[in-house]
Amino acid sequence: MPSQAAERNKKRRMEKKSRNLNAAGKETTTTTTNFNTNHHATTTTAKTLFSFCNDRQIKEKLEANFDWKAYEHGRLVSPTDCNLIVKYEETWRRDGASGGSSMNTAKSLMESSDGKLIANAFLDVFRNVSRREAVERALANVCKMLGDPQLAKVSSEYFMPEINKTVTLSNIDAYKALTRLMLNAKNGWFVREKASFILGVLLSKSESLRNESFFSGEEGEEQEGGEEQRCSEEMQTARTVVRWSIDLLGGGDGSLVDASGGDGPGGTMTIQRGGGGDENHEENEERVIPTAIHALASVLQHRKTRPLARNLGAYKLIAPLLDSEKFNPNSRVQVLYEAALCAWLLSFDAKARKQALKIDNAIVVKKLINAAKTATKEKVVRVAIMALKNILIGLADSGIDDAKKVPSMKSGEGDRHSNKENAAAAAHVGGKRDDDKDDEDDELGPIAETCIERESLQKVCENLAHRGFEDAELVDNLEQLAKGLAKRRVVASSWERYLTEVRSGSLDWSPSHTDEGFWRNECSKLTDNNCFVLRNLIAMMSSRDVDPRTLAVACHDVGEFATHYPAGRFLACDLGAKTAAMALMVHEDEEVKAKSLVCVQKLLVANWKFIGGGN
Repeated sequence: MPSQAAERNKKRRMEKKSRNLNAAGKETTTTTTNFNTNHHATTTTAKTLFSFCNDRQIKEKLEANFDWKAYEHGRLVSPTDCNLIVKYEETWRRDGASGGSSMNTAKSLMESSDGKLIANAFLDVFRNVSRREAVERALANVCKMLGDPQLAKVSSEYFMPEINKTVTLSNIDAYKALTRLMLNAKNGWFVREKASFILGVLLSKSESLRNESFFSGEEGEEQEGGEEQRCSEEMQTARTVVRWSIDLLGGGDGSLVDASGGDGPGGTMTIQRGGGGDENHEENEERVIPTAIHALASVLQHRKTRPLARNLGAYKLIAPLLDSEKFNPNSRVQVLYEAALCAWLLSFDAKARKQALKIDNAIVVKKLINAAKTATKEKVVRVAIMALKNILIGLADSGIDDAKKVPSMKSGEGDRHSNKENAAAAAHVGGKRDDDKDDEDDELGPIAETCIERESLQKVCENLAHRGFEDAELVDNLEQLAKGLAKRRVVASSWERYLTEVRSGSLDWSPSHTDEGFWRNECSKLTDNNCFVLRNLIAMMSSRDVDPRTLAVACHDVGEFATHYPAGRFLACDLGAKTAAMALMVHEDEEVKAKSLVCVQKLLVANWKFIGGGN
């Protein structure tokens, strides 16, 4: 029966996934043999946690028997490319068998005149060969090559279009070839994952991309008529990686199509649904999120990608990743670090900072606070605090630009991604900031004030300051954040902030609501402009579309007005406050019921302070 066959297949997939997870758990405590790597050809995988260039799949691809000559005879690979690839692989294999250092010999080979030709040979496989086995083998070799820091210094530039075009006549450069592999769901997850990793490495090392001139308007925005402003092919590729990553983080399969009808990543890529998903997507489910957040972190260091990520809702998708308990132990720390890194990179965009304060009651801020409070790795605390500082106190109040400080950061934890922080910082030094108006940072917003109050971020900063971090920049960032928060608290109960909160239509327990002095001095302003603020509060109490917290705070504020403003009880009742409050006394939320009851009592009793106290 077909249903029985489907059930058996599902059971086999689940068993395979379970074995993979068990094996992954063992890898953190055992020592494995890698394919022709270091002096002793062994390494502890716990040090790399989740690595895109030294994982088990790459090891298996490179250790498997593979006949490049068969592809030459089938005219799928040219004789020259075949000989170069075989020569490169034999260099690794020969040194590994002799117990020598393959890295040094491979580095010498790539430094020779054959280096550019070897890189082009692998690119020719990406351009011209459709057989998955050959593409996977070539990708495994390139990932291994770019994953080695010393070898990558020599070889990475050979894949850049400006260098590669000197040894090839093909008009399909590395960006186009790798983007095509990454976007096609039929290629299988290994191909897509490794193509995205290589793209991230190349884009992060691109000097022309980093130095690309700014648009006349805000980067990444659309001009009138909906046409996206023109930029280089490298930047278009970076934006494609952003769209691909965001789609994966949002639960899609990353299938994008060129909406402009052009060839390659130079057009406008849009998400395509139902295009025949990745056949290995389910089996590699635990790798999808780490891959997507890694790719996003690789390209967000470039300013022009941030507005696009913000418009696609990056902060909302990043927030769940800041809860590290949800992920495989092997990738947990790295996912948490790169999610916090993305939050920090996005925080250099003024509109993204405002967005972070508004999404789901500032859920991003709360998650960052929790990450900083509970993380055991110093690198996670570092980027979480930098993100919080930018979002909550703004770049203008930092005293010193984060970007100018990060290059001096040192990681004693083997942090392979500190170069991303350095590159992102270099992009800011001496350049134009993402936000042209620093005064926008003065708008901290009522939701953020509430978050600071409830989560006791000030106390978190104090506790972290006593942990004895060796990173001087981290200690300095904690100090700046604490001072900035203290400065903000001085004006937290101002009328302007209260008015902004009421206009937003979302209330929370920010300091102004519970400050006796605020109501004593400012209650009369609720009657300004034909009782604009008071009418808004009563309208919130009467609305069915308002969240319970807003209802409770609105009831509290109307009650405070009734007790502090002369004849405030009568004015509020005339505007319908008593009716609205009595209707809320049967609300399903306990807080709303309690606050509405107190509100009704304040509206009905003249001398409330004598019988109600402050309760």
